[in-house]
Amino acid sequence: MKRNLHDDSKGETNNFVEKVQKTLEGSIPPDQLPFDLTAELGPVVAADEVSPGVYSIAAGTEETRLYPEYYVVTQDAPAISNKARTYGWEPAGKSGLHIYEQFKPGSGWHIISFEILRYQIRHHIPVENPQETLFDIALYGMEEHPDYFGTFPVPTMTPRGYTVRHKTIINGVYWLETDRSEEMLAVCYPIWSADITIPEQNNGEQLEYDRVHGINNTLGYLFFPKQSSCIPLYEISLTDEKIEESGAIDRAALLNALCKFYPEYTAIHNKEATEHGRGNFISETSGVGTEFIQF
Repeated sequence: MKRNLHDDSKGETNNFVEKVQKTLEGSIPPDQLPFDLTAELGPVVAADEVSPGVYSIAAGTEETRLYPEYYVVTQDAPAISNKARTYGWEPAGKSGLHIYEQFKPGSGWHIISFEILRYQIRHHIPVENPQETLFDIALYGMEEHPDYFGTFPVPTMTPRGYTVRHKTIINGVYWLETDRSEEMLAVCYPIWSADITIPEQNNGEQLEYDRVHGINNTLGYLFFPKQSSCIPLYEISLTDEKIEESGAIDRAALLNALCKFYPEYTAIHNKEATEHGRGNFISETSGVGTEFIQF
């Protein structure tokens, strides 16, 4: 099933619903599901049992023509642990059912995907997508649910030597000092691939293993020396307010560093912010300096 299935054309709702229903090979007719969630989610237009007692459904309304996907876990689903059930939404009056909206941050759907695949591997059940691994799922799950998956590991090796100490900025973003007495910013794959622009991704340094095997295959870290870390740190802060909340970064000093060392980037950014009516301007603060992070 495809995420958030929708169609913007008018007068073709029935044809579109039929198209949605066909997106699942071997799908279950909605009226044969062992539960009815119409009141909570809207009519189900497509469904499949992806693991014993675990269903993937698309449900919504004809008015919005938007059909989000959900995992629905029943009481007797053997793959799903009690811990995983605590992340789901339990509809009133339907004890034992737990719902997880797929592709919605914080809904727990990564955990369900992980436990389904783990169950299939342990019981030698053919996997629908052999390219998907437990590592892939866990890596993305770490960002949203470190209490289940654990935090992103701190890199022990950088392109400029071994890590001898580190400071956590946020989960998956670390400030490192190496045995060559160099400081570097390390950013995990799920964060840099989503929150750092392509030009800055290209400026990041990689471990040799990641270069040889392809970092999009290895899902490795990107590393930035201290001065060139200004831009990626700033770009991450635009989409993750935890950067500022952590107190690890002096934001005023970070903006000063951008103005001083990257005036062209600053000018382009401020121009785009003006054109699009955004308020995130980069400006200098006198008397603050440019030391935006310290151990």
